[in-house]
Amino acid sequence: MNSPNPKDALLAVLVVSLAVTALEPGAVNALPGFSDHTGPSEMRVTSLERLDAGCRDSVANYARGSVSGGTYTRVTFIETDDPDADLSAWVERTSPPGADLSTFRVYVESHASEASEVASATTDDCETGVQYRIEATTSGGSPAGVLPDAHGVRVRWFENGEEAGCSGSYTSSLRGGCGQFREDERPDRTWANATTKL
Repeated sequence: MNSPNPKDALLAVLVVSLAVTALEPGAVNALPGFSDHTGPSEMRVTSLERLDAGCRDSVANYARGSVSGGTYTRVTFIETDDPDADLSAWVERTSPPGADLSTFRVYVESHASEASEVASATTDDCETGVQYRIEATTSGGSPAGVLPDAHGVRVRWFENGEEAGCSGSYTSSLRGGCGQFREDERPDRTWANATTKL
């Protein structure tokens, strides 16, 4: 009896692999050289720092945003009515796990005491608030393979419930731009969240 030809055996394995790939969604990513490169699966607030507080004209002398190595940084001013208000921040993931485009919302909220609220109501000299710096860092997701695959991340920033900005990066034909959600104001779905207080 003749032993199987190694080339025939390899061809048979290849045919079976391709057949399974055709029948099973996502199975192509298990083949060598293929990858389901996704956006990050998690984001958390890693730093929330008060830089200054007082009248907007005095303390809000600059604002900036940057991203480096998966860490998104913003320096900006939040109106609080009370310069001594506490700040808290939390992250909400609005894309399902394994999505090519990972979307997040970062919320910054101010919390004033009742005494501070009464005091601030009697002074209308200026628009008061807090200049702050926040860092939010992404993690997780599937890494890149030999073959390129569409992936990206978009972060929407909110202050006291109001939209305050958008950051993002993406590849290929993903609709990942910050202008996309303005065309479709349907609410994002919440998949996960985390909170940090200052």
